[in-house]
Amino acid sequence: MNRHQAARRAVSTLNRVLFATVPPALLLTSAALSPALAQIEQVVVQARGQEESVRDIPVAITAVGEEQMEKFAVKSLEDIAAIAPQLTIVRGGSGSGASISIRGIQSNSTSIGIEQSVAVILDGVYYPQGRVIDEGLFDVRQVAILKGPQALYFGKNATAGVLSIETNDPGSEFESMARIGYELEQERLAGEAMISVPITDKFGVRLAVRGTKMFGGYIENNAGPTTYTTTDAATFQQTVHPNDGPTEDRFPAEESIYARLTMKGTPSDRFTYTLKGSFADYRISTTQGTELFACPALNGQPHASVADPNNPGFNMPVPNLDAECVPDWRGAQNPIPPDIAATDPLLSWFGNQLGEEYRSWAVTGKFDFDLDPVDVTAVVNYHRQRTNWVGDFDGGGATSTFAGEHSTFQNFSTEVRAVTKFDFPLNAVLGVYYQDTHRFFNQDVIFSGAENSAVTDPTRRFVAYDKFSETDGETISVYGELIWDITDRLQLTGGLRYLHETKDSYFIQPYVNPFFTGIFYQGYMLEADQTFNDASPEATLRWEPTDNLTLYVAYKEGFKSGGFSNSAIHSTLTIVNNDPSTSLPDFVFAPEHVKGFEGGVKAALLDGTLNLEFEAYHYKFKDLQIDFFNSPTFAFITENAGGAKTDGAELQFTWTPPAMTGLTLTGSLAYNIAKYTDFIAPCYAGQKPSEGCDLPISPGEVPKQQLGGQQRALAPKWAGSFGVDYETPVGDGFLIGLSTNVKFKTKHRLGGFNNPYDVQGSYATLDASVRFGNEGGNWEFAVIGKNLTNKYALLSAGDTPGTGGNTGFANGFVADRYGTPIVGRTIEFQFTWRY
Repeated sequence: MNRHQAARRAVSTLNRVLFATVPPALLLTSAALSPALAQIEQVVVQARGQEESVRDIPVAITAVGEEQMEKFAVKSLEDIAAIAPQLTIVRGGSGSGASISIRGIQSNSTSIGIEQSVAVILDGVYYPQGRVIDEGLFDVRQVAILKGPQALYFGKNATAGVLSIETNDPGSEFESMARIGYELEQERLAGEAMISVPITDKFGVRLAVRGTKMFGGYIENNAGPTTYTTTDAATFQQTVHPNDGPTEDRFPAEESIYARLTMKGTPSDRFTYTLKGSFADYRISTTQGTELFACPALNGQPHASVADPNNPGFNMPVPNLDAECVPDWRGAQNPIPPDIAATDPLLSWFGNQLGEEYRSWAVTGKFDFDLDPVDVTAVVNYHRQRTNWVGDFDGGGATSTFAGEHSTFQNFSTEVRAVTKFDFPLNAVLGVYYQDTHRFFNQDVIFSGAENSAVTDPTRRFVAYDKFSETDGETISVYGELIWDITDRLQLTGGLRYLHETKDSYFIQPYVNPFFTGIFYQGYMLEADQTFNDASPEATLRWEPTDNLTLYVAYKEGFKSGGFSNSAIHSTLTIVNNDPSTSLPDFVFAPEHVKGFEGGVKAALLDGTLNLEFEAYHYKFKDLQIDFFNSPTFAFITENAGGAKTDGAELQFTWTPPAMTGLTLTGSLAYNIAKYTDFIAPCYAGQKPSEGCDLPISPGEVPKQQLGGQQRALAPKWAGSFGVDYETPVGDGFLIGLSTNVKFKTKHRLGGFNNPYDVQGSYATLDASVRFGNEGGNWEFAVIGKNLTNKYALLSAGDTPGTGGNTGFANGFVADRYGTPIVGRTIEFQFTWRY
């Protein structure tokens, strides 16, 4: 039996079990079932500087616990997004490495200098870079999704929300776990182990490790042997370079190793410390899991543009016969010709193959002091990450456009927070936060047959242009909140965070091949010393008329500092009067602001068997940070959108029906309108005046359009989920568990520049799992299926480099569209042993 037959049989078996067992279970009302009420356990998270029940916190929260993550084999933030309707995470090949979106508010992944509008907090520490998604989720206690601005308690930059991840600590009893899993479609082998030892009654140690090896991938690679012809700028001699096909027929093959050591001690009743050291090594066989899905310029045939920067009307599309353009989980990713890769360390990081390697080291210390009547918490962290990647960016099967990159990021941060515990109605929180960062960026790009035998540095012989950039950042922030218990049931809180941040940056393209000096500027150093100051207030009124009901209304503001786009491109086409400094506005960007209101109701009904949460919100954003790729000229432009807003509401429920022990139903329904209110934006590649690309522009500017009133990307009007979980004893001392989760999204845009082809229709996905083990929980065998209906949908869309042209003219032609599809159907077999 081959793996595809095994996958089909596993799907068939899983579906028979689910549809034969779960629907009758939902109808059972037998008196033989225990009539005892299974009250829902209260979920505790840290959203306001201290641990509180989700039911009591006046914040819109979706919490995903360890048990739920295990049922659906959630091992990454991307897996979390796959089960949470209003969260979308898109992996990016270049730039920051990811785009994280909540309620249709996100930051582009294409700029390494733009930090995420959705802040990721790992064990109380803010991780600025999008590549934090490569850290993986293993031995995690909980992931909390906090929606809307969270400026007061979460370091900085949480204008759209927060993903708060809490890993497990050592316990008071010995624990150990080993797990092995195998996924059929991607041929992924995964192993995980944990041991937690209480050395004494006051000190414990916990070690967790996880490793994966993927022998395939979810996108077929159609690239085959090709050639690459270079033209020497010094001699005009042409050379043909053979290029074998890729070594892997599917991508992105994944390989990872993770480890975390935790030590926790309680020397006294008034002092607790927790020390965590972690390591991550994540590799994939290409920089991105993308494919061409729409090619409108030539009616479905991919194309390449013939560029003449001095005569925009001359650009005409020509067929690219080495690519297909069908949304079908098939793409073409070529390696680099071996003799060319051997000349450049950045391009030969993986031999001559493509790939990405992310390595990080982190040490975190948390120190809790009970200094009655004040609790003091201090968190100190040092984090270093290194990323190397080599990518194919032409979108087709020809050997054409490649880049190699090396970047590092260092982050040191510390936070000290004091919370008073006075007996009288007024208490306070006071905190201070400090962060010091350093980013280094280096990239080499080859395309269009560039060669120069006259270079003094042989590593640049085949480079079209290279880039270096650095940013040093420092942040000092103080915050405080007053908590007034007006009565035992009514509480008013008001707080403010003040932030002072500096960023000192430079960017330079030291070398440009002589053939391209008319497009890319060589040798000029762009510099920016930026300072940002902000005060963000927040106020919340919370009323608890009963122990099981919480109502709240809040006013919030948020701030994300501006910065410098280290990964941009210095194009001669954007300078004015031959002055290279006039390109600086394409690199620097202003802060992002948000303010608005939200309110909600949280209730425990039916004797605690039904939890309901409802919230409504209205937020206005100013100067959203946007990165735009001008594909015909290979130029990035970082801008601020004038204004945007989000309006909506969300309902969540968890119900354990009293008539049936072991059954839990969950669901959510979200309504969201996220639109630009004012944005003079770049036109998408090939956009015509008749299509809205008709605004007057200044010399050096790209054609512009007004996006006011247009829907933002990744903002479906409706999104939701429905889940069923059932667990029951069977036989003599055994348990069987069944879980399903359906998630849906309605039609929405994939890109933010009004391209009519960047639209994803409504779709739904189905995940399910079947588990069998002993009642003591010592062992469990599970079959876990994701996207069981094999639904194809896209998470993102972008312009294929070098395609599209004549933007702003009547004869414009649209760039070929590439995007990131969701992962197709997967079936994983998993065995877990615990002691």
